[in-house]
Amino acid sequence: MAVTGLSEEERKALRKLREMVEKLTKEEYITFRYLWEHISVGEIIAEQELRIQHGIMKPDLMFKRIREKGLMEKGEGCYNLASWLRPLRKKLGSSLERVLSLAA
Repeated sequence: MAVTGLSEEERKALRKLREMVEKLTKEEYITFRYLWEHISVGEIIAEQELRIQHGIMKPDLMFKRIREKGLMEKGEGCYNLASWLRPLRKKLGSSLERVLSLAA
């Protein structure tokens, strides 16, 4: 699917995102998709929702892993989508699957 309305820098970021997401484990992907949808979320709420609604047994570990991969940032009591991803998220929407299909 062709990407229109994106700058060359945004296209590069989109390709980089796709490459990075393809390397995530299933649990890392679920955790990252959750963060992509929410952009920023409190630690306690995020960990509870991932455990209860998505079956992630160690969400804190998943957040640590995706932070180490450069896909998120840790704030004071919150998890945030990495700053380099926020413009893409705001421009392309909350469906990670749709966004990734644009990079194909």
